[in-house]
Amino acid sequence: MENEEDKARSSCRSENIDRLSDLPDSIIHKILSLVDLRCAVQTSVLSKRWRFLWTSLTDLNFNGTCMDFTNFLTFNRFVSRVLSTREDSNVYKIQLYSTWSPHHSLLDMVIKYAVSHHIQNMVINYGHSTIRSFSLPPAFLTCQSLKTLQLSGFNFKALGFALPNLISLSLSHCSFTNSSDFDDPFASCLKLKNLSLRSCSFLSSKVLKISGLQLLNLEIVGLGYMNLAGLLYRIDIFAPKLISFVYKLSHIVDFSGLHLPSLNFARVHVCTKQDKKKEAYLGLINMFKGLGNAQSVMLHSQTIEVLGSFPGLLEQEPSPLKRLKSLQVAPNNKPLVPPHVMTYLLGGTPHAETIHEDYL
Repeated sequence: MENEEDKARSSCRSENIDRLSDLPDSIIHKILSLVDLRCAVQTSVLSKRWRFLWTSLTDLNFNGTCMDFTNFLTFNRFVSRVLSTREDSNVYKIQLYSTWSPHHSLLDMVIKYAVSHHIQNMVINYGHSTIRSFSLPPAFLTCQSLKTLQLSGFNFKALGFALPNLISLSLSHCSFTNSSDFDDPFASCLKLKNLSLRSCSFLSSKVLKISGLQLLNLEIVGLGYMNLAGLLYRIDIFAPKLISFVYKLSHIVDFSGLHLPSLNFARVHVCTKQDKKKEAYLGLINMFKGLGNAQSVMLHSQTIEVLGSFPGLLEQEPSPLKRLKSLQVAPNNKPLVPPHVMTYLLGGTPHAETIHEDYL
């Protein structure tokens, strides 16, 4: 005997009801924003109801890695057609992904369109390719509407981020080769709360300054610290509201200028060659002095190894972590933390919890 659900399903089939097309435009737009833009455009052949729905999308995901694009020219033509056909309304988000060698004309077209349509969120990702000799338009670097920005593969010859409403900035595999030292490259982003630097290089700087009065989260991974003169790198951070700091690097960096009074969480992974351990050790000691307010600290076993390499020196150092509540060490298949390292880390907070994790 048919139940009510089966009867309803049979009724829909018999009446050939298109429930998807009956949805409000806002919901259909949300669905289409979750798929590649090429697929969204292809829905225009479904019916008259769908013919122009995609032209009012506010999320544009240009995925050049899609198998339908056989080469850069087909991808370029598709992007150009979408931007010229789309209705003239504001854009909430643009994502541009490609594994082909970047073409300046495409970048220029997309960026200028984004600025003129009051973009709020933008992603440009060319993987590990480097976009050389391309200057971001001044209108983009001072865009009033932009709130989140992710760039990968850019080579900046001059750095002047002055995005007044930017909240989150993520730079990956970017390099900066200004002829003079960079002086606080992100200071003009007055509302910046989240900053991520992954595999970036500041090749001309002697000192990388990161200051942000509103900065809450900072991630530095794989930084190319060495300047053109071959001098050791120094990083000064002034972030009175910073609560989370993640750092992973195999180079020796001078962290003698840290001002992080509100820090709650710190994650540190430092690994180095045997002949550089002394420099790495001294760099860590300077860093931990600046991380003294952290309540939760996660350390990779390689960081512990560097700290434990010079017991005579470490035993003379006072414990810097005065508010520590939790210490996590990973991976847990490594030897236990040496006693003199534990004393250094926990001496100021002997009741802090120690946890060994499988992954960090």
